[in-house]
Amino acid sequence: MSQGSFILRDMLPRQNTPATPCWLALRLPHLALDGFTRGQERQGLPIAVSAAMRQREVIIDCNSVARKGGINPGIPAAAALGILDRLCVLPRKPEQERKMLQGLATWCYQYSSQVSIPADRPALLLEAGASERLFGSPLELSQRLEHELGRLGYHVMTGSAPTPEAAWVAAGEALHIKASGDIRQHIGPLPLHCLPLEEKQQHMLEQMGFRQVQGLLRVPRKALTRRFGPGLTDYIDRLLGVRADPLRLYHPPQTFASRLELPAEINTSQALLFPLKRLVEELCGVLRGGDKAVQSLHIALRHENHADSQLELGMQSPTQDPARLLGLLRERLERLRLPQAVREIRLEAPTLLPLAATQRSLFRDSPGEQRQGIEQLAERLQARLGRGAVGGLAGIEDHRPEYSWRPRELDETPHCTALAHRPAWLLPKPRRCDIGRYEILAGPERIESGWWDGHDCRRDYFIVRDAHGSTLWAFHEYKPRHGWYVHGVFG
Repeated sequence: MSQGSFILRDMLPRQNTPATPCWLALRLPHLALDGFTRGQERQGLPIAVSAAMRQREVIIDCNSVARKGGINPGIPAAAALGILDRLCVLPRKPEQERKMLQGLATWCYQYSSQVSIPADRPALLLEAGASERLFGSPLELSQRLEHELGRLGYHVMTGSAPTPEAAWVAAGEALHIKASGDIRQHIGPLPLHCLPLEEKQQHMLEQMGFRQVQGLLRVPRKALTRRFGPGLTDYIDRLLGVRADPLRLYHPPQTFASRLELPAEINTSQALLFPLKRLVEELCGVLRGGDKAVQSLHIALRHENHADSQLELGMQSPTQDPARLLGLLRERLERLRLPQAVREIRLEAPTLLPLAATQRSLFRDSPGEQRQGIEQLAERLQARLGRGAVGGLAGIEDHRPEYSWRPRELDETPHCTALAHRPAWLLPKPRRCDIGRYEILAGPERIESGWWDGHDCRRDYFIVRDAHGSTLWAFHEYKPRHGWYVHGVFG
């Protein structure tokens, strides 16, 4: 009996246990530089970023081309220009970095609903434990994020741990710590400078003989508090998970705006496709994170001494597909003439719409998918020929065929009823014909109307076939011009 009861208990469905907290840290050590270089297709230009330090302008970061030319962080900007005369030195822009972090936090919502931006470090923190069943282990998700952020032009270092502070330290060494009890084992052997300590604290600890983190962790808390104040002990407790570390979570906005400041001017419209591709892929990541879509985009191209060039991109239906957006951009750029070189690109999506997800059929032959194909064809034609060159038709309640329609914009909903016994194509003007050369298939349909506006008519319409087998729409007119006419063609 006891054995049977054991089997029954083992066969009971297991309850879902809550996911173990796991924080994934994304460190962006070259964020200031990435803000200028991710719009470049080729890294052929030596670029450095400078900032004011101790009352002089100092290089804080540079790309590989500048390093090969002898430029290193820490040297004065004036000396760097003397070493490499073609060096492009750009001033650091903290506000731009803040907006870039916010944009990346919004982009990361496609992988986690809990994203935080540390106030004092260029990094992002994601809670990845709850989404492990969707995106795999923290290591797998880290590799995926490194690849995708690399495509967006960012250099990123990743690591994970059960606490946010431990995850940030782990990212510097590409570590993935699974349990809170393992934090000391993995972080203890690291050099002391791996911790985000204040410069004064770092110097004092080194003077006291501390070289590794594990030495600091062995010191009693009271001694640390007495010597350094409660801030250091509070940080160590949050690092090890002894004390809770509530984070301020980031909430994404309901609009999208991103910009790229180009380190080198772009003089041809086709060269704009590379930086625009990165902006579009960033936008689509944001859309996936919020289950949103866009139906219109606004692009502004800034010039040095000329008004901005404006591009408006409109879709027939909401989308979050980057291939569809890039296809329209490619068509639009082919007919763009730049008045001057472009120095900056701004992309805005003023309205994010809810995404109506649909299930596709195996052969993509459902009415909705066929309509999508027609819509995307119309979008490409508009992008290539101009918005005013492509339009649709709307119905008007008038019995006379030539007055029963009007042009409409493609995004305007048509209000008309298709009549199967009438053709879709009308000739620009009715053409006289000899009815004896045609075979009458159906008719007549009497139309007598228009007496109130001076264009009155009285006609009998027939469906006819000519000698080549084409089906046409002809009528016998009694007034104002007696005779037979061909008026339309059946498809």
